[in-house]
Amino acid sequence: MIETLRAELAELSAKIERRKKLDVMLQSLNREEQELAQHAQQLNAALSKEDADVSRLEKTTATSILYAMLGKKEARLDKERQEAFSARLKYGAANRQLDDCRARIGQLSAERNAFSDCFKQYDLVFEALKETLREDPDYAERLSSLERRRGEAAGQLKELDEAISAGRAVLNQIGCIEENLDSAESWGTWDLFGGGLFADMEKHSHLDDAQADAEHLQVLLSRFHTELADVRVSASLESINIDGFLRFADYFFDGLFADWSVLSRIRDSQESVQQLRQQVSGALSRLSAMKDARVSEKSALEKELAALVTKA
Repeated sequence: MIETLRAELAELSAKIERRKKLDVMLQSLNREEQELAQHAQQLNAALSKEDADVSRLEKTTATSILYAMLGKKEARLDKERQEAFSARLKYGAANRQLDDCRARIGQLSAERNAFSDCFKQYDLVFEALKETLREDPDYAERLSSLERRRGEAAGQLKELDEAISAGRAVLNQIGCIEENLDSAESWGTWDLFGGGLFADMEKHSHLDDAQADAEHLQVLLSRFHTELADVRVSASLESINIDGFLRFADYFFDGLFADWSVLSRIRDSQESVQQLRQQVSGALSRLSAMKDARVSEKSALEKELAALVTKA
């Protein structure tokens, strides 16, 4: 009977820990949803402006005639088209990020509902354990306290494993982008030395792949950011700008697609991706250290529990 109640206390403690984490994650996601919705509106407005600029130059207007007379119309039109393309990419990425955020809110809200009565259940089991050990209430209190702490440590270990898994998914996706950017740089270098149309097409093909990879990476970064929402984790990562994870796509598309014919843009993008890799790797190192500490804590609690039960 006592062993059953102990196991239930440990399980309920882990559920309570998960419920607390879900509350924090949902608070973070709800804030993120509002910010993303506003950001998407701003990007849509910017896209409309860029499209209007392109249309204005393509039409016969006083401005387009002036640029034509100065011999700058094609250069200006190409620049506006590139800016419109960049704006369209950022708007599309923001919408996908927003859709994923809303889907996660629905998923985590449903999971949270499954833990709606875990606090009440814990109190009931705790009272049952005290009643079973009513002849030694101090022992019951000590036993339940250790089981609660062991359950909390187990719950925290699970959360850390999920955060580490999310971070590793980010690193894998970064590897895909790095591979495509490296290939684009190689073809771009060949293009500079007379590689011709084929080299240019290969360069753009790898840039297209890098674009798709970056959009998916933004979603993975947002998920990783949510996993890091816990106060205890955030405090350990205070030197890392995890909020910057939410705007990676904006900076990436600004740098790479503002002028996709310039090789230096590709190298700038490579550098920004390398910096992101360093940040994510740093976060994962901190998380691994936290996990090691929790494993040691859980092991110590289990030894203390075993000693307490043996003495009883």
